[in-house]
Amino acid sequence: MRQACEAIAESCGCGLLSYACGESPHNVLASTKSTRDLVRLCGDAARFHRDGGSWLEALADWRQPVLLLVPGDDDGGIPGVGPAYAALCRELKVPLIGLVQLHGAWDTTERRKDGLPWRGWIPAAEHHDHNDAVETFSVWLRRSLLSPVATGATSDQA
Repeated sequence: MRQACEAIAESCGCGLLSYACGESPHNVLASTKSTRDLVRLCGDAARFHRDGGSWLEALADWRQPVLLLVPGDDDGGIPGVGPAYAALCRELKVPLIGLVQLHGAWDTTERRKDGLPWRGWIPAAEHHDHNDAVETFSVWLRRSLLSPVATGATSDQA
């Protein structure tokens, strides 16, 4: 997942900040609120933090958009962790912008059946479609999140 995050950040022209889920979510979010860098969480974002709450709860409180990266299987399936985290995001009112399948085989029919907000597939780095998939996703991400209109910035702020 680290490699996919690095490729997305590079394609978007953003920095990539990585934090362990053991770090205080509120301290990290306070220190990154003015940055346009992408933030990668390492670990279980639903795990209860010793300072109270979980990373997902903090992301909901801070209204930070979240993208779930879900590993794919060679047969086109996905593990239950993707739908489970999506349901938890919905329950906690985390602004989930979608899910991206990493690696494995992409099965459009199956992805449509599960009703989740899939935003695409990024195959393994050695796959012939990897670079195109990263670029396509990055274009969507820049338009959706990083543009002045999406962030609410006015023309003099952009």
